[in-house]
Amino acid sequence: MAIKIGITGSIGMGKSTVSSIFRNNNIKVWDADSEVHTLYKKGKEGYNPIISIYPELQDKVEINRKKVSYLLREKKIDLKLIEKIIHPLLIKSREKFIKKNEREKILIFDIPLLYETKAQIWLDYVITVFCSEKNQIERLKKRDDFDTRKINYLLSKQIPVNKKNKKADFVIDTDQNMKQVEKQVVNIIKTMRKSND
Repeated sequence: MAIKIGITGSIGMGKSTVSSIFRNNNIKVWDADSEVHTLYKKGKEGYNPIISIYPELQDKVEINRKKVSYLLREKKIDLKLIEKIIHPLLIKSREKFIKKNEREKILIFDIPLLYETKAQIWLDYVITVFCSEKNQIERLKKRDDFDTRKINYLLSKQIPVNKKNKKADFVIDTDQNMKQVEKQVVNIIKTMRKSND
């Protein structure tokens, strides 16, 4: 049976980078954000139920994520209603991924709101990815459509990083250069493979 490892961390701290290093080491990764993106597409299971509640989110190709983000900040739509639709679909997608890859030794689950959604209950281990607040803000400001108000709103929805670090089994520091970050990931893979032999 595969060891299930969750990756989390506040936005802009390097979670996607760490996930891609696992992929480059032939470890299968289930990405919650990517799955949500798929579910938002027209014709996918999340699209019609959300549009039936919030028709203003309708778009030709998919639910407009920028509009979702803006309307949430303006308190014009209710995140809980969207989560009620999306969360069961994410669980279904995750279970399918686990079943499909049951012969693997290690599976990675990239989940931004891991502790907030209590995903640690079904995971074997948790990795928290972190960096300094200065680097985090600098990284976020380089992204499209990220102003100070949006950054503060997103950070307010997440457990503070020091609390995540205390709860985690492994902590990866992305303030370091890429080679050092890769080394941290490879060390975790080696430790997990030994424990699963």
